[in-house]
Amino acid sequence: MNDFNKKEFTKLCQKYSGSHIIQKKQLRINSKKYFLSLANAVTNDRRGEVVFCVIKDNKAITIRSSEYPEGVFRMPTGGINYGENIEKAVIREVMEELGVKVNISKFEGVIKWTFLHRQKHINFYSYLFILDYESGNLLEDALEDEVSEVKLCTNEELSGVANYLLTLQSFWDDWGHFRYETTNFAYTSLINS
Repeated sequence: MNDFNKKEFTKLCQKYSGSHIIQKKQLRINSKKYFLSLANAVTNDRRGEVVFCVIKDNKAITIRSSEYPEGVFRMPTGGINYGENIEKAVIREVMEELGVKVNISKFEGVIKWTFLHRQKHINFYSYLFILDYESGNLLEDALEDEVSEVKLCTNEELSGVANYLLTLQSFWDDWGHFRYETTNFAYTSLINS
């Protein structure tokens, strides 16, 4: 049931510099609807995600979608399909969501998630890459329109972006805690590098 691929992780660590951290996190999901949407994604086409911290002008690119609550930004992510190479997923997702070309600078590691809801659980994996912006027009050249706005953040600003995700309530609470962890992972990686 969506097991962690150690061989793949080892190859990434050998190819790229970085801290190569493995974090294990459990997140109790309160919303049955949100849990089922995550479970459906894992069952059908998504074994994990790439978290891509693109550095442009010495700042990290964060994103928001028009459906998010006012003022909410986060570190961009994109799905890894079953059988898909993670490095190809990073490049594909950056082009789809941001419309830019990048170079992979570092592979920082993975969050091994266990999402819990009542007596059920699912495994999921968030792989963090630090990327250097190479070329392209942010959002203008994006292949999809999921992202409505970008904001370039200093490390201090990125910490604020992450912490704001913890303040979300009702429908957005579970999602906010999930996205806090991926955004905070990028923040801690940047300040420790």
